[in-house]
Amino acid sequence: MKLIFRSRKFSAATFLLCCIISVPLRADDKQKDQTAQVPEELRGAKVYKLPEDSKDGSPAESPVIYRKLAYKDLNLQRLVLNMWVSVKPFDKSVTVSRIFFQDVQANGIPVRVEPYATEFKTSKKDPADLPAPLQCTITFSDLESVVPIKEMIDREKITITGQSFIEVKLNTLQKIAVRAKRLVLPVPLKEEMPLEMFSGSPMLRIAASGILATLADPKSAAAIALAKEHLARMAGARTLEQKGSESLYLVYTEYALRDPKSGASEKFSQSGTGFLLTVDGQLATAKRVIEPWKFDPQTVLMVTRDHLELDPNSVRHAAWPAGATILGGDGMPDLATGSNTDKQTLQVLKTPPDTFEKREYQEPDSTEKVTLDLHTGGKNDLALLKLSGDKFQPLPLAPDLPVAAGAKLSLLGFPFGLSQPKATPKPEEVEVAKVQGSITLSHTLSPGQSGAPLVTPEGKVVALCSEPALCISASFLAKLAP
Repeated sequence: MKLIFRSRKFSAATFLLCCIISVPLRADDKQKDQTAQVPEELRGAKVYKLPEDSKDGSPAESPVIYRKLAYKDLNLQRLVLNMWVSVKPFDKSVTVSRIFFQDVQANGIPVRVEPYATEFKTSKKDPADLPAPLQCTITFSDLESVVPIKEMIDREKITITGQSFIEVKLNTLQKIAVRAKRLVLPVPLKEEMPLEMFSGSPMLRIAASGILATLADPKSAAAIALAKEHLARMAGARTLEQKGSESLYLVYTEYALRDPKSGASEKFSQSGTGFLLTVDGQLATAKRVIEPWKFDPQTVLMVTRDHLELDPNSVRHAAWPAGATILGGDGMPDLATGSNTDKQTLQVLKTPPDTFEKREYQEPDSTEKVTLDLHTGGKNDLALLKLSGDKFQPLPLAPDLPVAAGAKLSLLGFPFGLSQPKATPKPEEVEVAKVQGSITLSHTLSPGQSGAPLVTPEGKVVALCSEPALCISASFLAKLAP
């Protein structure tokens, strides 16, 4: 199908609109082209790349307006900024489900932008503002120097670079049209926007300048503490990276749902993190990674409402060690490069009993709510796999180690799963929000971290992470493993 753009002004919006309302879509080539860049939580969605040039040869406009970056908070550990964003008008109003960001920098300074997961509708006439600003955090101990921060706060404009991914909610007709539950639009981020640090607040500017001057003074106690923290974090990261390279696996599941009447089927996939528990190759992960059809409400809804069923012969599992090549030349997972159930070099050894609970779920394409039987989280969201071979390097469990709210621990995992050609793990420091049997983190897990170990600075596992912010105590893992 050929897409024709009427003007530069609405080229991006028109493109996306055509993608979600046109029935005879053929996007296999685009899907393969973009697979390697999409965050893991968005994998399985149809991906449509905006054209780099418009019809007249000039650069195509982004569908996103980055309005401004403004000060929110500053202390001796980090600078927090708010970013106000709008989406340009569409020919037809659509609902944006989520926005993810990767590799974002502000004037070359690394910035973590929290995923945005509050649904909002676009407008036919005017730009639609996100209901709340995006939170951006610069952690000083991640930097070699705070001098770039001092230089940045006096600027009136700033350049933001990186990659964003916009997920659009589909109704039933659109899902049938694109043969997928979700549609994702990758949008490169390279924008100059106004920077409002301390507008109208000279006292705040003085206070902030004082904090940064203190951090920049190599003789100050704060700067010395920051330098020590920076070195400690670097050393800790190296230690955890080494342990991760020896003990982490990227785990992948592929399955199909079929219509028993027509025989038609559709493939789906899920991936996450696994880690070695024993020297003989026992691998722990979350059950939702290897049996996602029990946990995902949209999948359960399709099974329940459309009378679909799991094709048991379609289920395949694979696991790649850290550093392994996971994507083939077509941008799709190459199961042959890892351990897999096809070659019987990987097997599902054990899972806790299934436990289900009834939950209300609102259908994406209606205002009606349905009651679904969904697998519960918590201690039953565990799985034990087995790799062929021996002499593996497991991570030690610390089931009895006390963990309190406010504790700083690390996640070892693959934050964006299959978004890179190689399985590249990355340690991420997280803070414990509360401990009530399970461990709740202070922020949502990144895509691909289901099944990731939550570890101490020494690499001891205190929990396995499963749900968006919930981790299961290692004591349950110790009971599951023989």
